[in-house]
Amino acid sequence: MFRFVPSVISIYLLVTMNVPKWVIKATDTIRRAFLWKKKLMVGTAWRAWCLGAWEKVNRPIDFGGLGILNLNIMGWTLHMIWLWLRKTSVTRPWMGLDIPIQPHVRAIFAISVISLVGNGEKESVFV
Repeated sequence: MFRFVPSVISIYLLVTMNVPKWVIKATDTIRRAFLWKKKLMVGTAWRAWCLGAWEKVNRPIDFGGLGILNLNIMGWTLHMIWLWLRKTSVTRPWMGLDIPIQPHVRAIFAISVISLVGNGEKESVFV
């Protein structure tokens, strides 16, 4: 359950807008709070112990992680899917929406896709 609920709320926003880094950082802080052990008194200071490195937590389950999504990379992925759908499915009713996409995401998409124009009737798209 933890893998999905905090992530889905953020993904809803990531689809349609460029979320500022501070929003992703604040969301990750909340998500990390679930993985911290109880605070313990060590000497004169309170210490909290993390149960795992965040980079390992973000890994897929098959690779030893918990499958919790990296929101920054997930945002890039969702924007690339939007660019793909804009290029391949022009008849969808929501195609007129102007979704702000970061320049580096456009660059990654541009080097990943090859477009060929044949007789001018239809464009062929290859990955």
